[in-house]
Amino acid sequence: MDTQTTSKSSFQHLNIYFISGLGADRRAFDKIELSPLYTKHFIDWLEPFPKETIEAYALRMSANINHSKPFVLVGLSFGGLICIEIAKFLNPLKVILISSISSCHELPWYFKIGGRLRLHKTGFNTLLLKNDRMLFWFFGTKSSKLQHYLKEMIAQTSSTYLTWAMNAITHWKHNDKPECVIHIHGTKDKLFPIHYCQADITIERGSHFMVVTHARQISIEIERILQELYYHL
Repeated sequence: MDTQTTSKSSFQHLNIYFISGLGADRRAFDKIELSPLYTKHFIDWLEPFPKETIEAYALRMSANINHSKPFVLVGLSFGGLICIEIAKFLNPLKVILISSISSCHELPWYFKIGGRLRLHKTGFNTLLLKNDRMLFWFFGTKSSKLQHYLKEMIAQTSSTYLTWAMNAITHWKHNDKPECVIHIHGTKDKLFPIHYCQADITIERGSHFMVVTHARQISIEIERILQELYYHL
């Protein structure tokens, strides 16, 4: 059997690893539907060690990835940063970002100022996440059902993890968008506005919460990316 045939045959039950966003868990991907051709896995967040670097954290997060077989990473929001860090020492076929950023240059100015002022050390982030009006505005959640869902996910996030994650985001030093990255972004994302991003695929009127509100469209886009990857082997 030739190499190309072997590579294509590996797409049967191709492993897709999902990492959710800050304050979210695997339920964020509940509405993402893919072909049975792919096997979905969810990597749950770990509590960070004191002063742990994002590189060391990504290494721990990668422990459940079977990298002896071809695989694809899908990262939502902060999970996208972790996927990019994992891709530096593993070799995914693709990294698919949803509502995320692909380099530190895409970080909005208010994150950078917050990092310089070390607001994450003052408890400001916790206060911000407890402000429902601000929280719902940033995430673009309008229905009471989605607002309840968002509040439930945020409530289960420890203050230690939140402080560590915000420090990791505001001080991320990754400069260039990796070649393996495909970036899906919403035009109404207020947390990471699209004009800061090098998006490959745009979702019209998609907010930072579009993985739920526009799940069908995102599922189609992910499926298309995977099919193109298959045909280019």
